[in-house]
Amino acid sequence: MSGFGKKEVLRKIALTFVFIIGSFGLFVNGTPDRGADQCPPVQSTNSTNCCKDSSLQIELNLLSSKLGVQLDTCCDLHLMETLADWLGTPYRHAGYCKKGIDCSGFVSKIYREVYGICLTHSSRSMITEMKERVKKTDLQTGDILFFKIHGKRISHVAIYLKDGYFIHAASRGGIMVDRLSAPYYTKHYYAAGRILG
Repeated sequence: MSGFGKKEVLRKIALTFVFIIGSFGLFVNGTPDRGADQCPPVQSTNSTNCCKDSSLQIELNLLSSKLGVQLDTCCDLHLMETLADWLGTPYRHAGYCKKGIDCSGFVSKIYREVYGICLTHSSRSMITEMKERVKKTDLQTGDILFFKIHGKRISHVAIYLKDGYFIHAASRGGIMVDRLSAPYYTKHYYAAGRILG
């Protein structure tokens, strides 16, 4: 069995375990088990662990492996699951679905799905919708990155993950994770902004 196959089997086992435990809680208590306290929003600076659930840790390990960044129990799990679900989606100019999507479509789709925030489907216009600009040294998960790849105008946008990695719709490769310190992205990086407060 390949490494990918083992990970998929482990993921299914973990999800089945979570379902069984949740069902047991409903049976015993008569009400749905609410589980551990919810993690803080993505922009929280609180670094303490807020959940100790082993099934959550299994899910985080699987997501960490898929996204290529180490996630902890205080990450925005819904954001990370949604991003991981889009990995490998092909690039399509002006696309807005799993059959094909472009960079600004991807960012606006993620913000709509995860946070219910509607952003424009234009990398150039999206920067005007930021609540605040963010220094490169102060980036947090969920911040939006802007690049000037084609001349002097913003022509690419991405979502910052953590530890110097970001996810975006690349014209060659579709939805993928890249390192912000890669020479190509360092050269074309323009700014970052934050919508979530």
